[in-house]
Amino acid sequence: MSDDLKKIYQVFDPAPLLADETDLYVDLDAVRGSSGLVKKLAKIIRLSDSPTCQLLAGHRGSGKSTEPWRLQGELESGKEKFFTVFCEILEDIEPNDVDFPDILIAIIRQMADQFRNRLGINLKPGYFKTRWEELKSFLGRDVDLTGVELNVGLAKFSTAIKSSPNTRQEIRKNLEPRTSSWIDAANDVISDAVLQLSKKNYVGLSIIVDGLDKMTLRAHPQVGCSTAEYLFAERHAQLTAFNCHLIYTMPIALAYSCRERDIANLYGYTAPPVVPMTMIVDTAGKRNNAGFDKFKELIRKRLHKTGTKEQDFFKSNSTRDKVIKYSGGQPRELITLIRDSIIEGELPITSSSVEKVKRKAHHAYARQLREEHWAIIEQVSKDNKLSRNEKNDHLCMELLDNRAILLYENGGEWYGVNPLLPTPPSSSKLKNEKKR
Repeated sequence: MSDDLKKIYQVFDPAPLLADETDLYVDLDAVRGSSGLVKKLAKIIRLSDSPTCQLLAGHRGSGKSTEPWRLQGELESGKEKFFTVFCEILEDIEPNDVDFPDILIAIIRQMADQFRNRLGINLKPGYFKTRWEELKSFLGRDVDLTGVELNVGLAKFSTAIKSSPNTRQEIRKNLEPRTSSWIDAANDVISDAVLQLSKKNYVGLSIIVDGLDKMTLRAHPQVGCSTAEYLFAERHAQLTAFNCHLIYTMPIALAYSCRERDIANLYGYTAPPVVPMTMIVDTAGKRNNAGFDKFKELIRKRLHKTGTKEQDFFKSNSTRDKVIKYSGGQPRELITLIRDSIIEGELPITSSSVEKVKRKAHHAYARQLREEHWAIIEQVSKDNKLSRNEKNDHLCMELLDNRAILLYENGGEWYGVNPLLPTPPSSSKLKNEKKR
């Protein structure tokens, strides 16, 4: 296998771009209908004297995870710089089972880690250290926490929380009655952090918690709502209790659920900010050249980094355009389709390779979707609207979460069916199946 092919494959990595990968970044604001989102989030922080808590939603693959990295760069530049901790929450928690105590430990652990690694500052553990022995039993008798630093001690608990369901429940059970005390402990550490930052010419501290948008949507075992609703609504008081600026990513299905108004009111929004998809075609199915051009630029930038000419990469322009169309305006899906097409055949990528990848996506969705999903999908395909009510809300949340239905905001909010979905069962077939 040639080194050139390896470079090409690796540059088409669907992982979110990091702050220093500006050479690959393409600004999609104009074709997503989300103009200036990063600057707006930063503006709220810069204009506020007291701590703020903001939410950011978006489809997986919309480019949402790149926006927090841009926000970090925005906040850490200019005359008034905020040291910004980027907390990749999935390093510490299990997305299938998330609760506030896990998040608290993860935030403080990653904050202490980044202060040490980026600034050379060891934050004082304070109250946390006095609780080491009490929680030590969850880690095994052979664990010695004497003299450990804050980030190291909390890392041991994060590992236990993520890897063992039983240990996770026991730690939560121990922490839950003392939640307010643990929040106070976290704020003691944050106060020390802000003091240390002032000595390095930072005006404050902000923490971006990325990854909660990927939490699994399922019924909470104790309360009558989803785990996402429980965390962002019922745990609102705890999520907003930290004495610094916070931005949490949240599941798009929750942002567009029947609880949307409750969430907006709790966090002080007219509506939670959302990163929508790039418009590739309009509501009539007509090609949107501006969206296509941006995705062509996204491809060209990655090819340029490897020194590859576009005509040597795609068999034809129509093959390239087919990949863009099948992406549905999802940047990550575009990159994934290209990567899978590289594996499926030889370069240049052919239409046949792209179609094989599309068929695999068809089969994957066919296994996911149930009969009751198809009625909603067919309605969206007809009028580009997602009609929700208490009865079908959970189905709509599932379709948004698995990206069977995609959100667009160009010229007003509208919805489209993912081009990678298989051909839907006919309406007559659905009706006959319902009669059985």
